[in-house]
Amino acid sequence: MKIKRLVIGSSNPGKVNEWTFLLKNNIKVVSVLEIGIKESPKETGKTFLENAIKKARYYAKKTGEFILSEDGGFEVDFLNGLPGVKSRRILPGGKDGTDEQLINYILKKLEGVPRNKRIARITSAVVVSDPKGKIIYEDKGGMEGIISRNVSIKLIEGYPYRSILYLPKIKKYYSELTEKEHKKLAHKKIIAERLVKFLLKYR
Repeated sequence: MKIKRLVIGSSNPGKVNEWTFLLKNNIKVVSVLEIGIKESPKETGKTFLENAIKKARYYAKKTGEFILSEDGGFEVDFLNGLPGVKSRRILPGGKDGTDEQLINYILKKLEGVPRNKRIARITSAVVVSDPKGKIIYEDKGGMEGIISRNVSIKLIEGYPYRSILYLPKIKKYYSELTEKEHKKLAHKKIIAERLVKFLLKYR
């Protein structure tokens, strides 16, 4: 079955906008919200990949469409990889936080920690499910940098940690990448290139 369009299995505006941008001109992309799905599954997986698969199968069952699902988060070496799969649920009691609350929580945890111990990365696991819930594609990637003590003036809704992840090689926060830099450097761009090749060949 040829993939005529791909449904982004997420209600996160940042994810929807980014994948739409990365895949445009190659395949038609819509979000689950655009086709009337407002519910979302509980993310109970122990890894990003487990959560991505769970979401893809959930939305495939709901829509009968090919689904692109992604799960990812922020991993801080000094915090032994936390917040990881709980990247949006790190507040006391496992509560979801706003973008600003999540940023402030991480910065507070790293108060007094020297620069060489502030290494962190944004990691993503991406899967595609066929309309029956069979996973037909898996991939992963990440972007590593240093957690700054300050916050970038540019905040991207749904992606709070990009505003504190500083990339020493280009001397910019991840959130401040230009469109040209984003196309060349962003970790999802590399995944998207491999994904497009798969999608265009899939039958």
